[in-house]
Amino acid sequence: MKKYITGYNQFLPGNVIGVNERKSDMKAYSIYVAFISLSILTVSCTTDSPEPKTPGPDPIAVVTFLGRDSIVEGNYRGIAIHSSSDDAFTILEDYRNKNMVSYLGAVNTFFSDIADIKSRLHLFEWLVLDEKFDTQSGVQLQLESGRLKSITLNSGKALARWPETAGSSEAVQTGDPADVLYVKLLKLSKQVDWSKKFERIVLLNRYTYALYDPKLAAMPWRFIYNPQSPDTTEQVTMFFKGKKLDYVLVDHFARR
Repeated sequence: MKKYITGYNQFLPGNVIGVNERKSDMKAYSIYVAFISLSILTVSCTTDSPEPKTPGPDPIAVVTFLGRDSIVEGNYRGIAIHSSSDDAFTILEDYRNKNMVSYLGAVNTFFSDIADIKSRLHLFEWLVLDEKFDTQSGVQLQLESGRLKSITLNSGKALARWPETAGSSEAVQTGDPADVLYVKLLKLSKQVDWSKKFERIVLLNRYTYALYDPKLAAMPWRFIYNPQSPDTTEQVTMFFKGKKLDYVLVDHFARR
């Protein structure tokens, strides 16, 4: 009786039928593998494989100068020639809040005398008074809701009124409304004892500032105005004389 090892009997030397069957199976398997390989090769050759596309450069915007207007009478965008700088700034701020204007530098940032702060006090949170160089006796006035909230010297000393030696009707005091504060500061700036504290005046809040500088206050205002059309823009320069709008230059550009 022949003995078989389960699963391996086809490999025994005397079992000819098992060998032939193995050869047949191997041949069929070889043909199957060749067929699959040929199919894969054929598919890979005939199927278009998507290749990553390299994006080209963004189109370059072309800006063309169209011409210049010089406005000496009438108005520019609602800002009348000979109107005050405060009125002009009010209109520009409205445009800026609507994202129609972008400032190209200092616009209404500098002022030439103490009288210029009258219409600006309500826009700021701090008023600093000092000499040309910092001193310990420089004064910091904090404003809140249209009133004087606190008085502090640069040394850190808190005051209820300033100047301490001035009369009660002359000294600025915490609680003073902005209009009363302005009148008192105007009077103090003209007194010999206190005029040096008005050599440097700074208005501050968390977003912007204003500085006392007569020379820079006379510089023109420059800004970009964006009309409703997205294809055009205007670069504007406003010139002032005696705190009044003297004339306006408008450079027109087209974007393509």
